[in-house]
Amino acid sequence: MKRTILLFSALLLVSACVKEPSDTVGTNTEEWTEKVEVAMPTGGDIIDDAHGKEVWFAIGPMSGVGDTPANGVAQAHYFEDGSYLQNLKVNINLSEDGYFYEGWVVSEDGKDWISLGHLQAHFGDARHGVQFRGQQDLRKHLYVRVTQEADDGDPSPGEVVAEGRLKVTPR
Repeated sequence: MKRTILLFSALLLVSACVKEPSDTVGTNTEEWTEKVEVAMPTGGDIIDDAHGKEVWFAIGPMSGVGDTPANGVAQAHYFEDGSYLQNLKVNINLSEDGYFYEGWVVSEDGKDWISLGHLQAHFGDARHGVQFRGQQDLRKHLYVRVTQEADDGDPSPGEVVAEGRLKVTPR
């Protein structure tokens, strides 16, 4: 009897090792990481597949205003085809119900505010971000602001809760 059980166990073990299952889960290494396409330097130039050569770049830290704890980074790119790209990432508390955060680039004199759009918290926590793409030259708008807006349809800027300044950086 012991021999039969031992023989049966050995056969079961060998049969399990012989054939790989046809439907495996989580074994495709291509699915283990997220692939992000970014423009990288090639021979000193940064080339974007969609917009061509980057001709201007600026980056700057973001910080909270007043009693609002916040930090983050803003990056801006301008390409040879006239495209402007702004990435804004800010760590800030979730907004209250009926409110949202909006990103802005502001001219040096403070008179011209251009909306980058609503910041999204895709993970439901403090990490907020917005990406703006446009066919306008905003290279003179070096101030970046985040406002808290009431969801009331008023397009004018609300209370500034975070701010930063872009520094033009040759690459």
